[in-house]
Amino acid sequence: MLALGNHIQPQYEFIGQEQTPIIIIDDYLREPQKLINLAQRAVQSNGNYAPNNGEFKPDELTQYPGLRMPLPKQCVVDYLKPLIQGFYNVFNIRQTLTPYPKDNTLSLITKSERQLSPIQTLPHFDTNDANLIAIIHYLGEGTHGGTGFFRHKKTGFETISTTRKNTYLMHAQHILERSNVKPSYCTPHHSEFECYKQIPYKPNRLIVFPGYLLHTSLINTSTDISPCPQAGRLTANMFVHFK
Repeated sequence: MLALGNHIQPQYEFIGQEQTPIIIIDDYLREPQKLINLAQRAVQSNGNYAPNNGEFKPDELTQYPGLRMPLPKQCVVDYLKPLIQGFYNVFNIRQTLTPYPKDNTLSLITKSERQLSPIQTLPHFDTNDANLIAIIHYLGEGTHGGTGFFRHKKTGFETISTTRKNTYLMHAQHILERSNVKPSYCTPHHSEFECYKQIPYKPNRLIVFPGYLLHTSLINTSTDISPCPQAGRLTANMFVHFK
């Protein structure tokens, strides 16, 4: 059972030229260490922190550059129940739509830069549906990279809607075809994208945003790449689809 922090004060911002709403909540859980311990129990201490019993494994559905394990159903309920009603108001979602949590995981960045596929070097969007809301909870202690939100310079797109998707994907393909440099994690200084908003990593910070925003984790390769939940960039990642 996860309990909320005692002094939760959500911050609301409208970011970028498109003024897309996001939510930031610090000190979200009273005891985030419970989830760190849950992740720790899912790996075996053999010096390499190899996945144990298939709990943590590569994500075959998305381009996430690391390992993931499902969040227990009760954890998802505890996380999301206090937030759902606010999502309707902040993200202008019709009250007639029903929320459906999906793809709820604990996540660890484990791929080195040389292991990245070309698409993993660019900012990404999770969906082109404005009614899919993404939640990221920074869990691991220590200093890690945060999250960046990007504008594609040639099109000016910050969000990738259904009407923009094909145009954006065509430009993204051209970027990848022209690139002849070694693969690396995306930084705020990309030649084709402008990073207009960064949310720094802070343990127990929860961020919420529409999944059609162009964004990426801003990976610090010296601190973030590890399959060890205690040392790595451990996050809880969740989605709520209103339909």
